[in-house]
Amino acid sequence: MARVVNYEQKIEDIKAKIEKKTEELKNLKADLAKLEDAKTKTDFKVLNEYLAGKGIAPDEALGKLKEVYGE
Repeated sequence: MARVVNYEQKIEDIKAKIEKKTEELKNLKADLAKLEDAKTKTDFKVLNEYLAGKGIAPDEALGKLKEVYGE
């Protein structure tokens, strides 16, 4: 006798897996955003420290960057 496949259960199992992966993806995107924010803060801190060490005001640096790269 042929084996009966329980399609309803298989469908529910796959939907549950999709939901789990969707949640994992959401969490990974949140982690990525946090890391990108932390990197940006660190980069700005390094830049600020460099400017302060060279005695350059941030508005002076911005003016020079605008000269070189435009508005």
